Amino acid sequence: MSDEQLYPWRKKVKTLPPTFKNPIANIIHLGHIPKLVTTREKIRETLGINRKPPTAYGIESAKVEVQELIKRTELYDKATWNPTKEQTERESD
Repeated sequence: MSDEQLYPWRKKVKTLPPTFKNPIANIIHLGHIPKLVTTREKIRETLGINRKPPTAYGIESAKVEVQELIKRTELYDKATWNPTKEQTERESD
């Protein structure tokens, strides 16, 4: 029995919904979903904790590892992330 027969309502996802793009782009670029603003980093520092959380957001090697894992999956293509375009946009800022 094929997958179509077993799961007739299951469809292949060609692209991700637009609402998924920003969180996934943040995971790819930052290693973390919400981007920390400077104010929040200062609040963390006043509380006596690191400015950045001990996740891929604050550890460069972990961020690179997350990016490599994402590149090896279909998610990278479905997120429609263009590294050249993104780099060009950042350099112009």
